[in-house]
Amino acid sequence: LLLIHASPPQEPAAFQYPATIFPMQISNSRWLYGLLLGSLFACASPPTHSTSLEHALSAAGDNRAELESALSHYEGGDPEKYAAMEFLLENMPGHGFVDLQFFDEERVEVGFEALDYKSLNEARAAFDALEVKHGSINYKRKAFVADLEVMTAAYLINNVELAFASWRGKPWAQEMSFDTFCQHILPYRGSNEPLDDWRATVLDHFEELPQGLEDPTDASAAARIIEKQAHAWVGFWDLYYLHPTDQSYSQMMEAGKGRCEDITNMISYGLRANAVAVGSDYTPAWANRDNNHAWTTVLGPDGRGATRQGNIAAKIYRKTFAIQHDAWMHQAAEGEPVARWLARDHFIDVTDQYMETVDAKIQLTATPPEGHKLAYLCVFNGGEWIAIAAGLIDGDQVAFGSMGPGIVYLPAFYDGKDLLPAAPPFTLELDHSKSLNGIARAGESTQTKAEITTTKPVADDPDKQQAIPELFVKEGQTYELFYWQESWQSLGKRTATTDKIAFENLPGHQLYWLVREGSRKLERPFTLDPALRYW
Repeated sequence: LLLIHASPPQEPAAFQYPATIFPMQISNSRWLYGLLLGSLFACASPPTHSTSLEHALSAAGDNRAELESALSHYEGGDPEKYAAMEFLLENMPGHGFVDLQFFDEERVEVGFEALDYKSLNEARAAFDALEVKHGSINYKRKAFVADLEVMTAAYLINNVELAFASWRGKPWAQEMSFDTFCQHILPYRGSNEPLDDWRATVLDHFEELPQGLEDPTDASAAARIIEKQAHAWVGFWDLYYLHPTDQSYSQMMEAGKGRCEDITNMISYGLRANAVAVGSDYTPAWANRDNNHAWTTVLGPDGRGATRQGNIAAKIYRKTFAIQHDAWMHQAAEGEPVARWLARDHFIDVTDQYMETVDAKIQLTATPPEGHKLAYLCVFNGGEWIAIAAGLIDGDQVAFGSMGPGIVYLPAFYDGKDLLPAAPPFTLELDHSKSLNGIARAGESTQTKAEITTTKPVADDPDKQQAIPELFVKEGQTYELFYWQESWQSLGKRTATTDKIAFENLPGHQLYWLVREGSRKLERPFTLDPALRYW
């Protein structure tokens, strides 16, 4: 049973500062902001730290003195700068440089560096040879360098000063609220890259930009120029698909190449340095093809915005520097593992800024692991199901909000290692849903047949800027057909004698998957009700 409700784009809750810091939200009257804040600090004794700030300072260990020095630099001075520094320190836990390397299933590191090869195909061949020797290989965190433990007062103060100089000085930023400034201009890092001093260099590069604009208050026009230059600094190279560690600003400037995450960071540096509000958005897994994607979105003074995407996304998230205390990892039961992409607390859901979304309520047909509070919706991507959204279990039901339509989903639980089916897969549209449970409706047959051929190239690749086919059927190639019933069940293999391949006596009302022998299993699943449709 799936109950769906289509909902138009919703305004997300704005970032709010504690009432002890900002008793009211005033976006445009900065002189009044300063007067109110100045009065607060003038009347106060030495400021007491909030619980979240004290937590961050304590977690810094031996580096606490550096962070306290950065904060005390603004005590008794500019109240907005003090609040901005407090924002950075309170939300610093969890941020840092992540060194990702490849490991086998026994968590033994496998020495592999994609940049030692001339192309993705060459690197992929070497990687495949390693998997023959070591079994399945995946990237995992090798080391984490926490910002709290290495950050210096000088770096933080310089970051705050330059960010404020742009916010208060650039003509296109005069209507930007302090909330938007803190979320989308002030942060000093884009993702998990090594710390680098990028703000001053980038700011100097665009020093004459306002004078070159027809309308100096046009943030969009400024953004287009900055984005074009950022793309010239670092371009896409698919070889970096196998180089999962994010690059620093200096590394990108030296290499001139990277993957979408690197390019997103570079554009973010350019826009933030020049006080253009930017969202760093991403989908953990496309819903109609393999891989994921990250991109930048120029935001309005209210912190909202969206960018056209060529593929179908089930969920679109926006990275935040601020800790999101309502993140799924904080709603899980104590000790409950949270599925990979959702086990973090520095993102918000912005799917409804991109599309009309659907709320779905699922009837569970399996029992969740003992004590678990969360269930997931998964999309099929790269030959496997990937958890893309979470919901709280309520008896034998679970609700999922703001889901992308036109997608096939699998409800699942997560046991810390595997995703476990929680109900049959289903298709979700704006006005209806359909369970793929093999059960026929009145008067319908449970047997069907299919003739499958090569599809037209309809799925766009946003990295390579080209279209890809959903399926190739080639004469002489052998294919295996599967259908989903709690797992992929084989219906046998057949060798194509033409550019088409036919199957008869298939179980109806199911999700199917045709896989070429020896492929990377990137073929898309499909349904046959009432005609063949790929998902």
